[in-house]
Amino acid sequence: MAMLVFVFTLALGAALANPLPQEENAIEERIVGGHPAPDGRYPYQVSLRQQGKHFCGGSIISQYWVLCAAHCTYGQTPNYIIIVVGTNYLNSGGTGYGVSQIVNNPGYNPENNVNDISLLRVAGSISFNNRVQPVQLASSVLPGSSQCVLTGWGLTSYPSQYPPNALQHITLYSITVSHCQALLPRYPVYSTNVCTYNGHGQGACKGDSGGPLVCGGLQHGVVSWGIPCAKGSPDVFTSIASYRAWIRSIANV
Repeated sequence: MAMLVFVFTLALGAALANPLPQEENAIEERIVGGHPAPDGRYPYQVSLRQQGKHFCGGSIISQYWVLCAAHCTYGQTPNYIIIVVGTNYLNSGGTGYGVSQIVNNPGYNPENNVNDISLLRVAGSISFNNRVQPVQLASSVLPGSSQCVLTGWGLTSYPSQYPPNALQHITLYSITVSHCQALLPRYPVYSTNVCTYNGHGQGACKGDSGGPLVCGGLQHGVVSWGIPCAKGSPDVFTSIASYRAWIRSIANV
């Protein structure tokens, strides 16, 4: 099974609420089939970094918690991760927060990616403004043929070494789990997943992992895995609705 991201293991000293340089250098590169996002459009999007390098996405769900994928945070040490909020650019802007706690779903299995969801407790609290806001979480199962938006700094082509500097966004369309299972018969797709399928040339890629799939203003999915990248197979997400009670029990949202 091909993962969308391989987590870096480089060490980084944690920092709390460190303002980053304010300069912009948007590069006209694309999440596979996507476009650079308008500045400030997705204030819930975060970048997880180690030694200054982006390795996964995530979403703000409260002043204290960020939602991510367990395959991004499994085996990680909290003080090696910085969460950067409030910028669309990897090389500039935003504010960095340390991580005080990682909570991986206790049922996560790296062998088959079941229960691929995690929570990161911010060291301190996130300051909200017009560029930094929490996303609302879905409580009901996403039906097929729903229009969704995926955001992230995943590779714009595969294989490639360099992520785009500018946050990318793309419109994706959901399919039912049964349809997804039929299209991926040799891969583990569960009732606790959400899938999208736009055909060849559009979809998630390495570096998008942990990031939010938002449909109708609610986050319905966390990027989990796919066959890299945008090769004509569905992208697979962890369903927020399936883990709503677990999220609430940890983060109280």
